[in-house]
Amino acid sequence: MTRELGGALWRGFAAVVREAPERDAIVCGERAITFRQLHTLALRAAGQLATSGLGPGDRCLLWVGNSAEAAAAMLACWQIGAIVALVNDEAPATHFEHAIRLIKPSLAIVESQNFQRACQCEGPPVIELPDWKALPIDTDAPRNVIHDNEPASIFFTSGSTGMPKGVVQSHSNLVRGCRMVAEALELRKTDRILCPIPWSFDYGYGQFLSTILLGLTQVLPVARNPFSLCEAIDRHRPTVFAGLPSIFALLIRGLSPIRTTDLSSLRLVTNTGGKISPAIFQELLQLFGHCEISLNYGMTETYRGAGLPTHLASKFPESVGFAYPGVSISVLGPDGEEAPPGQLGEIVHRGTGVFLGYWADPVSTAAVLRPDPLWRHEGVSAPLVVFSGDMGWKDEQGLLYIKGRRDRLIKSMGVRVSPDEIEAVIRGNKIVQDVAIVGVDHEIIGEMVAAAVVLKEGSDSKSAVGTLKAYARDCMSNFMQPRLYIVIDAIPLTPNGKPDYRAVKTLFK
Repeated sequence: MTRELGGALWRGFAAVVREAPERDAIVCGERAITFRQLHTLALRAAGQLATSGLGPGDRCLLWVGNSAEAAAAMLACWQIGAIVALVNDEAPATHFEHAIRLIKPSLAIVESQNFQRACQCEGPPVIELPDWKALPIDTDAPRNVIHDNEPASIFFTSGSTGMPKGVVQSHSNLVRGCRMVAEALELRKTDRILCPIPWSFDYGYGQFLSTILLGLTQVLPVARNPFSLCEAIDRHRPTVFAGLPSIFALLIRGLSPIRTTDLSSLRLVTNTGGKISPAIFQELLQLFGHCEISLNYGMTETYRGAGLPTHLASKFPESVGFAYPGVSISVLGPDGEEAPPGQLGEIVHRGTGVFLGYWADPVSTAAVLRPDPLWRHEGVSAPLVVFSGDMGWKDEQGLLYIKGRRDRLIKSMGVRVSPDEIEAVIRGNKIVQDVAIVGVDHEIIGEMVAAAVVLKEGSDSKSAVGTLKAYARDCMSNFMQPRLYIVIDAIPLTPNGKPDYRAVKTLFK
């Protein structure tokens, strides 16, 4: 194999290929791609993309799902020195158009079902995601040296409360973050990661990086539903299950074969993207009692920040644990100083994972990426830290707890309440499969707490609202209780699998 250039992500992948060329990299249904085969696909893709005019520093926008072809396209970009930007294949065309306007890509690669729509957009040349193996390897393709602190990827925030912003991470940050998490979770070279999460979501992206940088096999369900997920567990025997609260809720309380699926191959279940409600967490423990449970916290802007040691999961299920090695997390009170234990404040992340900024958005960047207010050394400029916008607190042991987003807090009857906290309480009722809480403007009380509820199959929808109102009166203070309820079939989700609260709000208009 020739000397590998490109950025740190490509070089890390090439090292994995040299170490374990015949190990499965990606398995999905009946198809399995080894690391050697994925490397060859990436080289073929690099030649095609270079011929299409993609070069170092150019942005390549991918409107794709998880697949070996998409993986090869991303790796090809990094071999060339281009910057990857991902939009989920199930995202609306408006997200794709917004990404074009924001990052001005030189090339777009899209899935076949989106090709015609993408071609109608004013922007770069568009190619349909090819079967790279049909293309030759261009031995004369340019091979570039990329500085490890240059941008590697642009990831879009979930867009649940506003238009997505483009979060820029460097090669070196992604490599360090991936290895930091792997060490904390004690991942093994023999692990097989089940990833039902889009790679366009930062947590799914983390699983992809664990494959290409650590050599862990990635198991992909053939479709995005609980039946395909359970089939992937049965067929491919993964050892690690990377999930989200919405996925666990659907598996446990929705129509799912999870209780008849052989889960014995799994040894580790991980969660991020929000807190699992206590009621669902107890059912999770019953299903996956033989597994270690890892509860994590992070943002697109920070890669990953904290994790709860697995042996503490059943004792402190409300916590996301301690900062990972290489990361320091502070909770700042209203005065800008470190908040004492138990006091609510804004979570600030410093160290490994701090992003480079929002692409072409210096105002938003300056609001989030600021000099460390706790820096003590006047002779040296303070490093930049991430003001997360997440509210939380630490207990006397230093365990971190997340209250919710600062911009999601509802001011009901003059009191600020956390929608996440209300959701957790309502999910404790056995008739509820899922719930989303929003604030609805009200001329007298400011904001009215409103609940969009998905019922478990077989529950009586006619009596549900009365049942939940009585339940809320017993469990919540007056200003936390929802005043409006609607029963819906499913919570609207962003393409990244998070509740789409903007869409939920429109249900109450």
